[in-house]
Amino acid sequence: MKDDRPLDLALPLRVAVGVTLAVVVAITLLQIGLRYFFNAPLVWSEELVKLLIVWIAFVGAAAVCWDGRHLNVDVLYIKLPAGLRAAVRWLNAAISIGFLSILGWTSVKLVRIENMQELSALPLPAGIIRLAATVGAGLMIAAILGRIFYVRPRHRRTDPGYGHEDPM
Repeated sequence: MKDDRPLDLALPLRVAVGVTLAVVVAITLLQIGLRYFFNAPLVWSEELVKLLIVWIAFVGAAAVCWDGRHLNVDVLYIKLPAGLRAAVRWLNAAISIGFLSILGWTSVKLVRIENMQELSALPLPAGIIRLAATVGAGLMIAAILGRIFYVRPRHRRTDPGYGHEDPM
């Protein structure tokens, strides 16, 4: 019997977010220890933690898009007939992709502008913070399209009722 479940192509994103979160916790604990026990704070730790948290948010959002688990208000959606739910699902995906395209496009311009400066404590271009929005928008668009054309068709084959509560 062939296993037709979709591969979790967002697994590398989940691993990256998990490892990055562990790094954030480790750096924060190191900073606390050095500051309060040795009176020798790290100059760069706060800036690096902020940078990593921004990246966690955008990369993690792509994994959530793959799962179709973004917050939504589905009180009316679940009451709709199946055909209308499908239309709303497509409209939701189109609006999301449109918004993310605008976000990605405008963030490219901001990355270019901010790359003219460096971060204050780290020897990195300042645009690396805004680059998270650019990369995240691209990953979210890929995840939404992957969900539509890869995940949903495979789930439909194994569970005909799949997706009745899922607006993405």
